[in-house]
Amino acid sequence: MKLCSLLQSIEVHEIQNHIPNIKVSGLHFHSKKIKEGDIFVAISGYETDGHQYIEDAIKAGAVAIIGEKNLNDIAIPYIRVKNSRIALSKLAQCFFGTKAKKHTFIGITGTNGKTTTSYMLRHILEKAGIRCSLIGTVANIINGEHYPPSNTTPDPVTLHELIQKSKDSVIILEVSSHGINQGRVDGLLFDYALFTNLSHDHLDYHGNIYNYFEVKAQLFNQLKHEGEAIISNYCDWSRRLIDRLTTERKNVFSVGHHEFDHVNLANVNVEFSTDFQLKVEEQQYKVTLPLSGLHNAQNASLSFMTARRLGISANHAIHALNTFPGVPGRFETYTHHNGATCVIDYAHTPDALKHSLQTLKKQGAKHIIHIFGFRGNGDPSKREEMVRISSNYSDHFILTLDDLNGTDPKQMIIELEHLQKMYGKEKGAVVQDRTIAIQATLKQAKEGDWILITGKGPESYKQPFHYPTISDKDTILFNTEAYGA
Repeated sequence: MKLCSLLQSIEVHEIQNHIPNIKVSGLHFHSKKIKEGDIFVAISGYETDGHQYIEDAIKAGAVAIIGEKNLNDIAIPYIRVKNSRIALSKLAQCFFGTKAKKHTFIGITGTNGKTTTSYMLRHILEKAGIRCSLIGTVANIINGEHYPPSNTTPDPVTLHELIQKSKDSVIILEVSSHGINQGRVDGLLFDYALFTNLSHDHLDYHGNIYNYFEVKAQLFNQLKHEGEAIISNYCDWSRRLIDRLTTERKNVFSVGHHEFDHVNLANVNVEFSTDFQLKVEEQQYKVTLPLSGLHNAQNASLSFMTARRLGISANHAIHALNTFPGVPGRFETYTHHNGATCVIDYAHTPDALKHSLQTLKKQGAKHIIHIFGFRGNGDPSKREEMVRISSNYSDHFILTLDDLNGTDPKQMIIELEHLQKMYGKEKGAVVQDRTIAIQATLKQAKEGDWILITGKGPESYKQPFHYPTISDKDTILFNTEAYGA
């Protein structure tokens, strides 16, 4: 693509140096990825400023630079824009030609349940013979091929490259608040926008929960004219969003416990599997979901409602939910040879943690040991509440290290010890090494014990631990005797 054509997709404030009819071969915002013929977009990030790497990009072969700052003495064309992030999204959409793609786009936002809902919905669609791509936290699935994820919502270059590859008719996209706020999905128009719930998370980034909600709500401004908002109406923030979107005369459909909801969730039983009823007008449908927990019944009701709006029959959607295989790292259960039950769950917010622990209780867990930690760059304001919840619902909890992400481990240990003293009393402990915490708990566990390990789900460890394992699942299955421990 020619540079002049590409620049027509963005609002340009100033151009330095003459722009010849340059052919552009690629687009990047990481200078180390630049190759001959690429454009480098300099972004003023939260940790580093891309403008500092302009010379590196030029040396690597960049043919033009796009940035926000007033800069002089750049040897190649420099295009100044108001917002580099927004420019990057529009440039990526233009470069990869995704605006002309005829996919049905489904965006899912909310604090918890995005991944499970997206997998449930994809399962229903695929069972109905509708090919479906999925872009999200656990994996990016395009044309049946799995690609490793980076963030919940990828950067615009990765996102539009994946969309370009997709030959599937539907694309489901998990949309995080960071993804919305940082312009990663700017320019995309959605046929359906889904809202799962809202609770305490990322307040270190957004400042307060009201700002957090406002960012989430922005997704619904990107609905197509005939697009539909589908809301999981199980929290006060959902009702607030429904009222707003209704006032804006958007097409709104909801699932919940209220009479005005289009699909009503009733008679939920999570003692063994998760049994519930979905009521649509005068019809009632019974679901036996292989996953445990009230929150998964809520996720299922949202995926059911969306499938119905896509034209899939209720009976087909119910059959698909009854055969749903689950999501990697979401309440994955393993039985240890000593009779203990291990559960790995991604829960990393107070609300999700409470749901996980309550689910264990309802499944008859008599003795719960909970192992978890906090990420070095995560929201510190939720940590105390998570320890309080664990102390209330578990019989013993162990605080351990998660991904440090540059945080001093000594400082994290000090915080963990402080939280343990606040809420642990006799039932809490701090074990710095995550793999030792898991393996030691397994060795001491007895038949009937439930060990809940939360925070990472299927993710790989980012730092080495004592045992040479790469994930919580790997640590559970690791043979320490063979290792010589």
